[in-house]
Amino acid sequence: MEVTYNIILLAILFSSMVSGFITFRMHGMRLAPNFVMIILALILTLVSIIIANSGILYAAALFQILAAVTAFTQTWHMLKYNFQTAPAYAPHLTLMAMLPVLAIASIL
Repeated sequence: MEVTYNIILLAILFSSMVSGFITFRMHGMRLAPNFVMIILALILTLVSIIIANSGILYAAALFQILAAVTAFTQTWHMLKYNFQTAPAYAPHLTLMAMLPVLAIASIL
C-alpha cells in the first residue's frame, strides 16, 4: 500500500491543528466541529499508516473530507458577512482545501 499521500496528509493535518487552533481562538466555539474532525482524521490517518488496513484508510479519507467540509461550513457566515477579517482564516482554509484532493488520491 502506498503511504506517500498519507504521510503528506498527516503533515497537513498536523499543520491544520495549529492553524485551526488559532482560528478556533479567533472564531470561538462555532469552529469546534472542525477541530474535532481534524483530531479524528489525524488519529485515523496515523493508524492507517501504522496498520495499513484498507478499511481504516477509507475511514481516514472520509474524516479528512469531513474536516474540510466542516471548515468551510463553519466559517461561511464569517466569510460572507465579515469579509474584512477573511484573510485571517486563509491559512486554515488553504490547508483544509488540500485535504479532499489528497484524500481521494490516497484511496486511488
